Amino acid sequence: MGRALIFLACVSFCAVLPAQAGAGPLRTAITDMKHFGGPQQDLAFARTKQSGASVVRLVLTWRSALFGDAEPGDATNPNDPAYNWGWFDDQVRAAKQDGLEIIASIQGAPDFAQAAPANDDGTHKPSPTEYAKFAQAAATRYNGLGLLPRIRYWQAWNEANRSYFLWPQYEGGELTSPARYRALLNAFADAVHGVRSDNLVVTGGLAPLGTKSGPSPLAFMRRLLSEPTKFDVWSHHPYTSGGPTHRAPGDGVALGDLGDIRKLLNQSIRAGRVLSARKVQFWVTEFSWDTNGPDPKAVPMSLHARWTSEALYRMWRQGVSLVTWFRIQDDPLHGPTGTPYQSGFYTVAGARKRSFTAFRFPFVAFRQPGKILVWGRTPTSTAGYVRIQQRVGGNWRLIGAARASSAGIFTRTVRTSRRTGLVRARVGTAKSLGFSLTPVSDRYYNPFGCGGQIAC
Repeated sequence: MGRALIFLACVSFCAVLPAQAGAGPLRTAITDMKHFGGPQQDLAFARTKQSGASVVRLVLTWRSALFGDAEPGDATNPNDPAYNWGWFDDQVRAAKQDGLEIIASIQGAPDFAQAAPANDDGTHKPSPTEYAKFAQAAATRYNGLGLLPRIRYWQAWNEANRSYFLWPQYEGGELTSPARYRALLNAFADAVHGVRSDNLVVTGGLAPLGTKSGPSPLAFMRRLLSEPTKFDVWSHHPYTSGGPTHRAPGDGVALGDLGDIRKLLNQSIRAGRVLSARKVQFWVTEFSWDTNGPDPKAVPMSLHARWTSEALYRMWRQGVSLVTWFRIQDDPLHGPTGTPYQSGFYTVAGARKRSFTAFRFPFVAFRQPGKILVWGRTPTSTAGYVRIQQRVGGNWRLIGAARASSAGIFTRTVRTSRRTGLVRARVGTAKSLGFSLTPVSDRYYNPFGCGGQIAC
């Protein structure tokens, strides 16, 4: 069957996202442009694997995959002498050596492929035709048929509702970036699927809030999906200025608003405006909170661990099947290499934070009348027998058990009269962090704490 017919046929029967997730999988991933390149990358990928993640998101910067300002003679041919793949080959090989799957995020147009050099990111009206040629070359190079490992997941651009990634957002007062991104995405999908039909095309995750120079994610999404759009996975970046249930203002989408995206996506699938040959998935390809320390305006360590586990649970509840954490290791907060990013599971000195365990073995427990609702994922994301324990006095007592699914997910209610204290899960010798039955109220924290434009 031709690709067009496959797309059209799928419109009528492809399943939409569930109204509420059941025992579906929840894979985790890490993205970290700084530590996934250079001499520290082997350690960074090993730590990523140890965190329970099975996927990494790598940024394949288009302009960096060329020697200088060279324009390829045949841009669809990965062996064209203008291409400079070596640095990305190193990352791909290193990630695969640790058994990690790869999301390759292609962004940043070279000068010849945009209307005019806008800035160093290359964002000014990038050419869909040239973008598709480069995507074809990249998907061909990493198609698994040669000496290089296979890449199956291909992400088209990044945060297309932000002017520093895609510019302009508006022309003559009219929002034009969604149509421009749709052209990029559709051309990208045709190219990537043309190399291998089982490749998955992931949308560039949208930024969570609207700004003066860019629309909110829901406004962008409504305009984008008003016409047929080709992708297999919808992605979002729900950075949240509060806890796991916090809602963003207006048409913003923080953690507490993910259901709004799921609803709009399902409506578009039913209307036949999402063109995919497979069941459409919902992913988060960037998300985190910074920690205090070292960031004095970020989330305290103990609360950060609780919020990390609960965020994974809340995203799973909304049908998200893959969550990508931003940074495996902190950047310095101060000094010549200082940045606003202290969201890693390792400090600059290499010490593990409590949140490492919360990410590797997420577990939550919420009290209900006469019982406790528990949910978690085993550290290896595999089936197993799970013991549920509650801390009584100075000891941990067994109060129930659960069987984890083949994806490692377990959930059940446990009868208990105790209304306070800590509850945890055990699988073999592995133990989750204790989760307090005392509710924690939502509170404001900038997800990136201080640094950059926010003084420390």
